[in-house]
Parts: sequence; C-alpha cells; structure tokens
Amino acid sequence: MVDFILWIVSDDPRLSEAWYRVFSRECIKVERLGTLQALGQASEGLKGLALVSLGVEDMQSAGDLKAFISGRKNLSVIAVAPPQKATNQMITELLESGADDFILADIDERVLLSKTKAHLRRILPNLTCSRTRVMSKDGDLEVDRVRRVIRTGLGKKPSSLGNITPKELDILATLVCNEEHVVTRSFLMDEIWKEKSGQVNCETIDKHVETLRNKLGAYGKNIKTVYGSGYMYRREAGK
Repeated sequence: MVDFILWIVSDDPRLSEAWYRVFSRECIKVERLGTLQALGQASEGLKGLALVSLGVEDMQSAGDLKAFISGRKNLSVIAVAPPQKATNQMITELLESGADDFILADIDERVLLSKTKAHLRRILPNLTCSRTRVMSKDGDLEVDRVRRVIRTGLGKKPSSLGNITPKELDILATLVCNEEHVVTRSFLMDEIWKEKSGQVNCETIDKHVETLRNKLGAYGKNIKTVYGSGYMYRREAGK
C-alpha cells in the first residue's frame, strides 16, 4: 500500500463534511481545506489526490487552477462544480488546465467513491514507490512484501513466518498500514482483489483473516474484529 492523502478543497461546509464522512468510512486518509493556498501548504512534501471545487476563494476560473497545478508533480486534481455552473466549455477548460477529471458537486456518493478509488488505483504507482516493508508502530512486527514473509518478535528473538499465502500477507500489510484504524471489508476487497473485488464476499475475507490469526500465533490477537464494519490491527497496551 502507498501512503497518500486525499484533500477536499471546498467552500461548502455541508459538502465537505458529507464527503469527509464517505472517505473516512473507507479508511482513506482525508483532510478538508478551504483554498488552493491551503492545499499548497498542506501538500508540501506530500503526495495525493485533491477534489477541488470551482468557486473557492482563489479558484474562480480554469486559469487559477492551471497556475496552481503548474510545476506540482505531487498532486492529481479532480475539479468539482455545481450542476448549474457546469458547461461543456468550462469542463473542457478545466481539463485542459491540468485537472485529471471533472465531477458535479451533486454526484451520488457511491459513484464518487468508486471514481475516486479508480483514480487512486491508477495514480498511486506514479505518485511514489510502494513500501516494500511495512512495520507495526511498536516495531515488533514487519511485513516484507518482496520476500513475502512476516517477521515477528523483532524487539526480542525475531522469527519469520513463511507459510503465509499472498492474500493473507496483503491483508496483514493493509491492516498494519492502517494500524489503530478500522479497515472495512469493502476496502480490503478493493485494495487486495482489485478488479475481481465484485467476486469476493465477506465470508471469504473472514476466512482469510481467521487463518491469518492462527498462523500469527500470539500476534493474531492484535487483529481485532470491528463488528459490522471490518478489522483493525492494534496491540493491547502492556502486551
């Protein structure tokens, strides 16, 4: 998994809050901002995707967006506009100014999420190199995605688990990347099974997680079930 941030840049607090909830439920790291200037400051040294609404204080035209995007290789931008202001000419100008896509502000939330995930699947490999090693916050568990092994007990007597299936390893890597945050089953489907996610059901994921827990031994207890939602990797304090 690649670390990234999704920024919502809008002057509409209701829209910003609604979209924030949509992405947060999917365990996507998201921040809300009000201007392009704030986006420029927040994204300094980082990489990610921004949903930018036409009409914020410093983006009144496609020219403003073009000036902002110029020289910024760390950002992918999806332009947003209210239906009443969307014309074919305006959409064309926004796309030609550097926006990667265009959506209407009243877009269905399910479509918004699907379109955003599609963009992320496409742009993440180009934004930054994937982390080949993922380590828990306490430094006691490491997932090596190149050698396809899991190392545990790094603070004591380290040992390696090599009998992990590719799907189990990817599930653990995803949970550890989002340590102490809920990872929904739908997120696991999209992240690991990708275009085949529609063929995966909750029972399949649950079985993979249960097998993974057993193989991890004592570390399996760190994978918590969040009923009705998904899973979380969290080490209990003092253990």
